[in-house]
Amino acid sequence: MLGRLLRRVRAGSAKLLMYNKEFAGIPATIQVMSKGFLDGCHIPDRYTQYGDNLFPSIQWQNLPSETKDTVLIIEDPDAPLPFPFVHAIVYNLGLRSELPEGAIPNKNDLVQNTSMDSFRIGKNTFWNTIYIGPGPIKGHGPHRYFFEIFALNTRLNINYPLRRNELLRKMTGHVLTKGVLVGIFEK
Repeated sequence: MLGRLLRRVRAGSAKLLMYNKEFAGIPATIQVMSKGFLDGCHIPDRYTQYGDNLFPSIQWQNLPSETKDTVLIIEDPDAPLPFPFVHAIVYNLGLRSELPEGAIPNKNDLVQNTSMDSFRIGKNTFWNTIYIGPGPIKGHGPHRYFFEIFALNTRLNINYPLRRNELLRKMTGHVLTKGVLVGIFEK
C-alpha cells in the first residue's frame, strides 16, 4: 500500500551524480558492464536485499590515458526521497578495470572494512561503508540502479569514508570522462 501511495514520489535522474552541473559537458566514453546483468535489464535477486545482497561484478573500459584514479557510485534516482539513494561509493580505485562479485561487503558480513584491497569504500545513504543491494518498496514500481564510473586526472588519496556530497567536491574539476551501467529491479 505504501509503495502505491508513493509511486509518483521519486528523486529523479537529473539529481544523479553523473548529471550534476559540475560534470555537464563531460563525455560519457567509459563502457561499463557486469557479468551478472545486462545494461537496461533486470538485476537478479542474488544482488538485491531480497536475495543474497551480493555486490555484482562490475567491469569498465576505455579509460583515457591521463586517468590517475577511478570512482564508482551506485545510485537509485527512483527512491521516494528528495535525492537519489546511494547504495555504495568506491574510490581510490586507481587504474583497475573491474571489481569482482562480492568485492564490497554487505550487511551480512561480520566486519565493516572501509579499506579493501587498496581501494576505499565511502558511506551510503544510511552512513554505512557497505553495499546495499536494491530493495525498493513493494508496489512502488520499477527502480533504476545507476552504476556510475568516473575517470579522474588526479588520485584522490583520501583515507576515510567519504559521503556523496564530499565526493562531489573532491571530484569537481578532475573528471575526464564517465560511464554508466543501468540495472532495473522491482518488488
